[in-house]
Amino acid sequence: MPVDIWYSGDVWVFRPFGRIDAGHSEDLDAALTEGISQGMHDIVLDLTDTTYISSSGLRAVTKAAKLLSPGGGRIALCGMKPVVEDVFRLSGLIRLFPAFLTAEEAIRGLQGN
Repeated sequence: MPVDIWYSGDVWVFRPFGRIDAGHSEDLDAALTEGISQGMHDIVLDLTDTTYISSSGLRAVTKAAKLLSPGGGRIALCGMKPVVEDVFRLSGLIRLFPAFLTAEEAIRGLQGN
C-alpha cells in the first residue's frame, strides 16, 4: 500500500492510499514506526484516500500513538470517509485522536496546541 509522507513545520503527514486491512496495515505500521524512530513528534494521518480500515489498521495507529506518547507526541486524523470514521467510532478510538476535515486544519490544530 502506498503511503505519501510530507511535512509542514514540525508536523508530519502520512497519507495512505486504499484499504488499511490485514494485508496492508503492516505497510502503514512500518512507515509510522520508522518515522517515529527518526524523531517525528506530531503526526497527521490523512485518511482522504483510505477506503477502509480494519482492526489491524487501528492497531498500527494506536501503536504509533503509544510510541509518541512518552515524548508528548500526538496523532491527529483527517479526511475520514464515513465508513472509516464509523470504524474509529465503533472501536471507541475516535475519542483518543483529534479529528479534522483537512490536513491543513489538522496541522494547524497540532501546531496550535
